[in-house]
Amino acid sequence: MVWHIFKKDWKLLWPFFLAVAATQFIPSIIRLKLGLFGENRALQELLDLFGVIAFVGSASLIAAVVHQDSIPGVRQDWLVRPIRRRDLLLAKFSFVLVLAQGPFFVADLLQALASGFPLRQSLVAAISRALVLLLSFTLPVFAFASLTQNSSEAIVGGVAFFFLFFVFQMLANAVYGSSGYLDPAGGTGAQWVTDSTRSLVLLLGASTILGVQYLRRKTVSSRWLAAIVFVLFMLAEFLPWKSVFAFEQRLSPNSSVGRSVSVAFDPSMGKFQRPSGMTMSDEEMWRHLRQEGGTKSELFLPLHVSGLPSDAILKADKSEIRLIGSDGRVAYSGSGADLEIRKEGPSDGQATIYQEVDIPDTFYGRLKNQPLRLEVDYSLTLFRLGSAYGIPALGGDQRAPGLGWCETQMNESGTAIELHCMQAGQGPTCRTVFLVNVSTGLRNPVKSDCSPDYSPYFQQFGPDAISSFGTNLPFRDPSGLAHFPVDGPQLPKSQVVLRLYQPEDHFTRRL
Repeated sequence: MVWHIFKKDWKLLWPFFLAVAATQFIPSIIRLKLGLFGENRALQELLDLFGVIAFVGSASLIAAVVHQDSIPGVRQDWLVRPIRRRDLLLAKFSFVLVLAQGPFFVADLLQALASGFPLRQSLVAAISRALVLLLSFTLPVFAFASLTQNSSEAIVGGVAFFFLFFVFQMLANAVYGSSGYLDPAGGTGAQWVTDSTRSLVLLLGASTILGVQYLRRKTVSSRWLAAIVFVLFMLAEFLPWKSVFAFEQRLSPNSSVGRSVSVAFDPSMGKFQRPSGMTMSDEEMWRHLRQEGGTKSELFLPLHVSGLPSDAILKADKSEIRLIGSDGRVAYSGSGADLEIRKEGPSDGQATIYQEVDIPDTFYGRLKNQPLRLEVDYSLTLFRLGSAYGIPALGGDQRAPGLGWCETQMNESGTAIELHCMQAGQGPTCRTVFLVNVSTGLRNPVKSDCSPDYSPYFQQFGPDAISSFGTNLPFRDPSGLAHFPVDGPQLPKSQVVLRLYQPEDHFTRRL
């Protein structure tokens, strides 16, 4: 009976399926046409449009096949015949999995293969993204559609869902945003823990709703259950940072590497001095503006770090700042700015750095004349050099298993080398890049691009199963104020060097 129901739905919906499948394949064709650099603005805008249409079309197809034999109501043909409810559920799930989500998988696989990646790597990347889509999109939409009787109810319910979602986000930002406690793991390498928790909530919730709807036909109970799942899904965003990072610590590949690392306050470094002539950029100015209006006062902590191994990067995933008054109460709590220390080549293990702490003027004006004790809790990750690659600075085109596919070219203004790379599946997320003249050994300043993702699996939702990354490496200052060791005439003899770092140990320190 499962096959007969599947075949009946196919006969009714095959034109709809072909249209939806086309919207899922077109973005992959456009990405192949754009290549690594994607300099065609018209195609880029078309890609963004079809990226939205593909998901809307897939959700509409899922709802359409569910509504062919809807669960709510008492006049459905499948009830009169009768058809076993388990068979109906299996038939609908098969249609959703093969025809609604299947084109995403095939498009991802063909795109990766057409980009020159091996079959095994392409297949693993496509399967990984398919699982993410199944948990985070396909099953939730399938379960939601089963709660409605027709497309009108689905549209109204969908609008209500997104309205509640944005209201919840606005309230959460209003209550917790200014304190820095909204989505504690957001923007860190440990965000995958929160994302995985939310996916687990969706998996369990959607599976339960589908079971209750198709096997028991308890629509009212299922709708209440959907509301509970929605609340749990939103609350999962507030997983405490300490719990998230403690879980990440247990997954450290080499938990002994960071034991020798210590962080200490070093007043002998003196007061921070901004380099002569340096002014605050527009981006920095915007970062210092408060959401309520006004600026923040800058404090710079002189830190001495010891015990660093050679060829390593020490990065603070989060630094939690507390100013404690003489009465023992916390007068202010917040987060410190990004902290990253690089040690390239042989190292004595020592490093000094100033860490910036921004305090809102409303707090600073009240606390600046009071004796305070400063406490800082650091959640740190130590990265070790995994591999390094050299690519010709002009017209470079290189493929390597750990790196992916990379190309280089000069930008239109002739002031920088553009590096763009892609990798099927998870790409390197912590890297340093610099220009070097291989004949003289001269090199330009190192550019760090370390936005780590500690996820043990590839969990990219969109737009495809390929990770993309890149950067610009300047070699000429149009104003003539700066001079680079490696400039334009040296580029034919120069390389772009990428050094890829892997996380070794996650640990905490208190200052």
